[in-house]
Amino acid sequence: MTSNIEVQTCTDILPSFQLLKGIDLGYNDHYVFDVTVNSQYAMTTASDNFIRLYDLSTLSLTSSISAHQDKISQMKLKGDQYLFTCSEDKTLKRWDLRTPNIGPVQTFQYNKPLTAFDINCNDSMAIVGTEFSTNVQAAELAFFDVRQTSILSTFDESHGDDITEIKCHPTNPAHLISASTDGLVNNYDVTEFDEVEALISVVNSGSSVNKAGYFGPNAEYLYCLTHIETFSLHTLEGDVICDYGDVRQNGLTEVDYAIDCSYDPVTQRFFMITGNNAGTVDFFHVNIGQLQHCQQFKSEGGHSDVVRSLYWNHTTQSILTGGEDGRLCAWQGVA
Repeated sequence: MTSNIEVQTCTDILPSFQLLKGIDLGYNDHYVFDVTVNSQYAMTTASDNFIRLYDLSTLSLTSSISAHQDKISQMKLKGDQYLFTCSEDKTLKRWDLRTPNIGPVQTFQYNKPLTAFDINCNDSMAIVGTEFSTNVQAAELAFFDVRQTSILSTFDESHGDDITEIKCHPTNPAHLISASTDGLVNNYDVTEFDEVEALISVVNSGSSVNKAGYFGPNAEYLYCLTHIETFSLHTLEGDVICDYGDVRQNGLTEVDYAIDCSYDPVTQRFFMITGNNAGTVDFFHVNIGQLQHCQQFKSEGGHSDVVRSLYWNHTTQSILTGGEDGRLCAWQGVA
C-alpha cells in the first residue's frame, strides 16, 4: 500500500456471517466465472459455456443451458426477469428467466469476440466491448438499439487493448464508463455518437484495468482495480481522490487479489472485497486514506481456491460466492 494509507480492524461495520450452504457444483475440470441472484434463482456461468440456475433456497440445480459456443465473458441481471450474457462467440444474449430453457429471447450479433457489456438504465441501449483487433489496431465499443438489436454506432479510437469492463450509469441512460487492459477508464456521454465529443474524461491507472465502476449516493465517483492489484478512487472528471496502492501489501491479512467493490446505498458505505489463493475472502470498508478490515469468510465447507465472483445483497445481508474450486457458497449475516 502507499505509505499514507492506514489499515485497521473494525468489526462492528458488518454483521457476523455464517456459511449457510456450500455445494460442489460437479463441473469436473470447469470452474465458476460469474454468480448472480434474482428472487428465485442463483445463477452461474462456467468455463464450459453453460449457464446454470439453482433454486435459491436449496441451491439444487433446476436448469442447465448451453448458452454460447465460446467463453462466456460476462453475465449480468437486468431487473428480476432478464439475464444477459456476452461471449467470445461474438454474441450478446438476453434470457427470460421465466422460461430459461427455450433459448435466448434476443441475440445481438457483432463481428468480433466480446469481452464486456452492459445495458443502460432504461433498457434502451446495449453496449458491448471487444478484444484488441489487429485489423483496426484497437478494441471497439459497439452500441445497440435494444428494441431492434441493430447497431447505433461504434467507437474504435477510445481503447488500444482488450476492453475489460463496461458500466452504465444507474440513472443517466446516456452516461457510461469503459475500462481496458490499456490502463484507461473512459467516461462518456453518448447523447450524440461522436466519439471525440462523447469522451468526458479519462482515468489513466498506469496498469491493465481489471474492474471499474460507479459508486456514491448519486454514482458520482469511480473506482478502479488493476491486474497488479492496485486500487484507486476518482471523480467523474478523472481526478484522483485516493490512491491506495497494492492491496496485497495491506499488512493486516493475506491478500493475493481483489475480487471487486460493492456499494451499499442504504448505509452509503463502500467496500472492497479481496481473496487469497486458499479461498479466504476479506472485506474492507473504504474510507479516504483508510481501509477498515471488517469481515473474513474462512470456513470449513467454504472455498479452497481462488474466488472469482461474488454477489452481495446488502438489504438482506446475504452473499453468494463462486470459485475455481467449483464450489458455490451461500453466506448469511446474523445479528
